[in-house]
Amino acid sequence: MAALPETAAGPHPPTAAAPAVAGGLLDWVTALDYAARLTAAGDAIAALVRDTEPRMPVFRNRAYPLSPLPLFLREEAAARAGHHLEAYVRLLGKVAVLYRDDPEVRQWYGLPHAADVLVEAERRAGRQDGPAEIGVCRLDGYAEQDGEGLRLLENNADAPAGTLFTPRIHRTVGAVLDAAGIPLPAHAAASAPRDDALLDALGPGLADARRQGRTPVVAVLQPRGAANRESHETAGVLRALGIDAFVADPREVTAVRGRARAGGRGIDACWNKVNTVAWQQLAQDDPDLCHRWAAVLRDTDLHHVNSFLARYVCESKLTLALVQEPRFADRFTAGEHDLVAGLLPWSRKVHDGLAGRMLEDQHAYVLKEPYDIRGDGVTVGRAVGRSTWAAAVARAVAGQGVAQQYVAPAAYPVLRTDGPPRVTAMPVSLDTYVLRGRVAFHGSKASLQPRLNIFQGGRKLAVHVTADAAATGGHG
Repeated sequence: MAALPETAAGPHPPTAAAPAVAGGLLDWVTALDYAARLTAAGDAIAALVRDTEPRMPVFRNRAYPLSPLPLFLREEAAARAGHHLEAYVRLLGKVAVLYRDDPEVRQWYGLPHAADVLVEAERRAGRQDGPAEIGVCRLDGYAEQDGEGLRLLENNADAPAGTLFTPRIHRTVGAVLDAAGIPLPAHAAASAPRDDALLDALGPGLADARRQGRTPVVAVLQPRGAANRESHETAGVLRALGIDAFVADPREVTAVRGRARAGGRGIDACWNKVNTVAWQQLAQDDPDLCHRWAAVLRDTDLHHVNSFLARYVCESKLTLALVQEPRFADRFTAGEHDLVAGLLPWSRKVHDGLAGRMLEDQHAYVLKEPYDIRGDGVTVGRAVGRSTWAAAVARAVAGQGVAQQYVAPAAYPVLRTDGPPRVTAMPVSLDTYVLRGRVAFHGSKASLQPRLNIFQGGRKLAVHVTADAAATGGHG
């Protein structure tokens, strides 16, 4: 396919996007039924939340109020969305290979030298000769306000938070509802969140140890003194599953006689929970870090979830723009273009020619830094004043920011128990965890703030995919 001229895609968001890949995602019959039943239970629900939480496993790094009303999804629509999301993760893998093999694509990303040192070390070790495997990926999106079609807003392929805690939120909400005598309806087959889903991502790194008849050793990587609860809880879950797991500082990982070691112990695999922003800071503070890690990647058989190729490329918000960039259109198939058109909002790397249009129509845009955490690098045009927006546009031009078409999220009833139980309609996200290329489970964030993030005043919801019989009124 020949590259499309920029005018074909437009220098700014189109007035009408392509139809979303899956509409009608929310199961309103079940949602409204449970909202009514929970509200009717009155203060007893708030008491059950308070009584149940201390008995359940830890499910959050940061305090936020728990809503006992799950986000209910229709089985057929969720399955259709999942099929397209799995295809999108395969496309992310293809983009990573393009970065590795295509000098023009590599130059377009403009990644720091340290990133290429690590990617090249993986290549020399034969780890990235084929498609880049993305062991763990969280795809953050919205069910659109109009039609509830899925729009994917971000790729999180470095160290996605919630991989362990999301199943625990689901279990905790289920326990509250059971105690209230309002049990969850039948869950769609194979879609219930599992605490042990982590093993799906770690599997390749444990196989050699098990073949040799020894206990696999896994390091969960977080800087010393900065590890969050999820990292420690992850290590604990892995130990309960028969794996020798511990939290280790990534700066202590070394290569010794062909084996990766951390904290004086040989390790078979690592779950690198250091996000890209924090990793870049570590590399800046310790210039030798990337060279030590290059030796580990090149000279040992450590299984790294995820590869640095996946972390630096698939995590970048620039990838949302690259797959829509007219100059690279011939790198993708017609089917891949259709997938992108139905799944992603219009996205472009910010340049001087686009800046003027963004200043004129700021309500139509969201600005994103290539890497950020906790929503700190996201500026929603319609939520800020003109001077703040103008400064954000200037930073984006200078720092390879990404402009994205604003997507209005669907609102959903959230049962608030911080006071008398009441229902508040809040915009919600729909986030999908994909482990080794397969949809594992969903999560959701709800907030009245412009950025749906628990560090921006939001909360998380359990997500329940209702079996078709339940969605049509077959639940009790």
